[in-house]
Amino acid sequence: MILLLGSLLAVAVATLIFYIYKTRRFVRELEDSVRGRRRYLLPDSSRALQQLGLECLVRQVNELVDELNAHTEVDKDSNQQIEATLGSIQEAVLIFDDRHVIEYANESAERLFQQGRRIRGMRLESVLRSTSLLEFLDNFSAHRTTRQLHQISVEHKGEKFWFEASCSMVQPGQSGSGEVTLLVLHDITQLKRLEMIRRDFVANVSHELRTPLTIIKGFAETLVEDNATLPPESRARFLDKILNNAHRLHVLVEDLLTLSRLESKPDQVEPVVQSLRTLLEDVQESYRSRLEPGRQKIELAYDERIGDFAFDRFRINQVLDNLVENAFRYAPEFTNLVLRAELNAADGMVDCAVEDDGPGIPAKDVPHIFERFYRVDKGRSRDRGGTGLGLSITKHIILLHEGRVEAHSESGKGTRICFSLPYATETNALPVT
Repeated sequence: MILLLGSLLAVAVATLIFYIYKTRRFVRELEDSVRGRRRYLLPDSSRALQQLGLECLVRQVNELVDELNAHTEVDKDSNQQIEATLGSIQEAVLIFDDRHVIEYANESAERLFQQGRRIRGMRLESVLRSTSLLEFLDNFSAHRTTRQLHQISVEHKGEKFWFEASCSMVQPGQSGSGEVTLLVLHDITQLKRLEMIRRDFVANVSHELRTPLTIIKGFAETLVEDNATLPPESRARFLDKILNNAHRLHVLVEDLLTLSRLESKPDQVEPVVQSLRTLLEDVQESYRSRLEPGRQKIELAYDERIGDFAFDRFRINQVLDNLVENAFRYAPEFTNLVLRAELNAADGMVDCAVEDDGPGIPAKDVPHIFERFYRVDKGRSRDRGGTGLGLSITKHIILLHEGRVEAHSESGKGTRICFSLPYATETNALPVT
């Protein structure tokens, strides 16, 4: 009897040990499944789990794993959508922690400040060198209030960029070091530059108008106050000064209106298929009477391969008049003036140029001559009636024709102003008859 009880006890202990082993192995496998977020499956799972009395537990755990994976997938899709949205916008978006370590940067931010290289993990100060930005962030940290449209400037590779910045707190930092800050930067650099150009333009126009108006006012007051005592020759000289400066004002206003129309109405250019050679010959003939006989000449160098093509005759005539007039006004010492036109078959353009062998333009001035009111010799330009807008008008006309314009000059070696026109032989307009 005792032997039987011992055997039964041994069997019971062995069975208990077996079930304890299986249970511990199951718990380890279940723990691995939960940690790996995967369902717990066994080939004989149903019978084995029923024996252990854990089938319900496994079912509940599997349901929780399925639910967690579903939420994870939804979060992953949401994060991908958010990243795609932030990546597609033009504004630079940065998220950083309380130590100013960048945790997220969209493509616009990386393109603006690091030429597309990854900037996550870098400190904000090493990416954006801006005192005004740091002041803005310090003020935001102190008051925790969102400030919209705060303008900051950033120095990057020797250039200054302007942004409208806004901040907000979004969530605890992933590292647990505190809250993270969302910084949005809207690039307004182009607007700032346009604003500076507008201010300079207004200042230049005011200056250009003030000089002739002051002269007219001064001489007119003298004529009124001293009319009885002024000798006839002085009166005639004063009236001549008034007339000349009134003409100068008229020319300046006309150039300003022309420039304004070209900038505000691109349809001011109306290309029509016609002959460029005829236009160049007309320009050549109209300026012959101003040449000094025996010393100066004006030549036409025309590529015979150029047939009729589309351009606005009135506007290109303005361009040629501006360029030839500049040669007579600023390089009267020239002996030979050439009107040139060549077909550039490589890029489908007609390359034109007005060349003179006058004193040329200093190298430092050449890059600026197409700017409004820029003059190489300011005093001489005003004395000779120049407004400083002719080459700017020329540039606008050529750009509206979808062409190119550039200047080549060197002191003592003459000047060559080049422009190109698309060699378009078809247009919606009727050919000139």
